[in-house]
Amino acid sequence: MAVRRSGDPRRLDPLSGRFTDYIVIDTETTGLSVRKGAKLIEIGAVKIHNDELVDEFDQLINPFEHVPSRITGLTGINDGMLLGKPDVREVMDGFARWCSDTAVVMAHNASFDMSFLDNAVQLAYAQQDARFSHHFVDTLDLSRRLHPEKRSHKVSTLIVDYHIADMEEHRALSDAKQEWMLYRAMRDEAELLGML
Repeated sequence: MAVRRSGDPRRLDPLSGRFTDYIVIDTETTGLSVRKGAKLIEIGAVKIHNDELVDEFDQLINPFEHVPSRITGLTGINDGMLLGKPDVREVMDGFARWCSDTAVVMAHNASFDMSFLDNAVQLAYAQQDARFSHHFVDTLDLSRRLHPEKRSHKVSTLIVDYHIADMEEHRALSDAKQEWMLYRAMRDEAELLGML
């Protein structure tokens, strides 16, 4: 099975090297598409240096709109939890400082997270064409290349297959930690198979 490429110049090949310094990002949102008006409600990230977790970022974001019940059912995040939380502009300012200028970021199905981060940067800096400037690696690409025979490459399936956890929590920081462990397991497998 061919790996789907986004054509995004920020995208890095997950088999182009053994990444040991990076940031794993996960987001929770009010829906599936920023183009349909969905908003960020949580950013979680872990900073990895020499393959060790050295810092964490976890922030709820007030979208100033109702969180749909299906999202609350999935994430546990409700309107009351977001009252008094900073808006996306404040969060992105702090998140950009936390990330550093040169960090590679990772996410599973990264195009989803990057679309919301791009939108957040546009809102934060009032620039229509602004983008979250970091290069990124998509662990979904890595999974598809390692196991083209798999029917599902969802995090919830992979973390069970790789004995990381029994279930995905659907909270940004805990999911980012699981995705970090998933990347390490898949990277080690790729090395054993001579793909790295």
